Amino acid sequence: MPFYLILVIAVALFALISIAISIIFSGIVLHALRQPVVITPEKYGLAYEDVSFKSTDGLILKGWFIPAEPTDGRDKVVIITHPFPFNRHGFLVKNQGWLPLFKTDVDLLQIAPALHRAGYSVLMFDFRNHGESEGGMTGVGLAEYQDVLGAVAYVKSRPSLRAPQIGFASFCMGANATIVALSKGGEPVGDAKFLVAVQPISVSVFFRRYMSNVYTPLSLYLIPIVDRFVQWRGGFAFKEMSPLAYARDVEVPTLVIQAREDPWFEASDVEGVYDALAGPKELWWIEGRMRRFEAYNHVCKNPERIVAFAQKWFSD
Repeated sequence: MPFYLILVIAVALFALISIAISIIFSGIVLHALRQPVVITPEKYGLAYEDVSFKSTDGLILKGWFIPAEPTDGRDKVVIITHPFPFNRHGFLVKNQGWLPLFKTDVDLLQIAPALHRAGYSVLMFDFRNHGESEGGMTGVGLAEYQDVLGAVAYVKSRPSLRAPQIGFASFCMGANATIVALSKGGEPVGDAKFLVAVQPISVSVFFRRYMSNVYTPLSLYLIPIVDRFVQWRGGFAFKEMSPLAYARDVEVPTLVIQAREDPWFEASDVEGVYDALAGPKELWWIEGRMRRFEAYNHVCKNPERIVAFAQKWFSD
């Protein structure tokens, strides 16, 4: 077989493989491989209610409400929002489906007992297309902010709560979604007391760092192809999926948390979000050799600073 024909076949196969991989990854971006909900607050001895409510664009979302008796007679609720592609209780490697993207289990429920002991009720729910919630297209915050607004409306509508004060503990995509909600939500979220934003991220940064770290820099050529497929299939461009443009509208006190040695982020990205925030703010760099998912567990296992931040601003 002539060399040029071998070369043409090799190039064609390379192009076909690249397109197939890009279609797969674009599908994962738009419709996360769901984590089944297999752990409940009962693991930590917490009484809870199974609840459902609607996002502001009409999707049915499932979650848990963990009631607490307020310490000062005023109802306070912390809404916890999860990363992509987690569910309300976290992430289990064994349940991530046929494509092994991540290697670390994460238990977001670990933070709930400390918040409960402080007298705060907790709402944990699945974003659209995650866990047990209704399907929808993922926007890594740009669609999910409507789920956050739905959660706020649900809390404010509960008959058992008297003029509840609301704060947020939000992780990654959840942090992005909450920042966008605080920017675009207007009056319904205007009285929020605080935001804890754990490792907010711009998708273009995450995808570049993840692909380079996990699949070597040779894989970076796939990113614009995946980005284009995401857009062709109705999603947002990677450069749009970022909290940066919305952070300047966030006036609530915010604690930003980031593992300094997380290989899937860039300091300039998180610092840009932090610098843009308009309200009182703190930045907690988690030191040590800790990867992204390990940092989620570290924050949830060591909630003292988050609880102190909540206590400060709930009492304000």
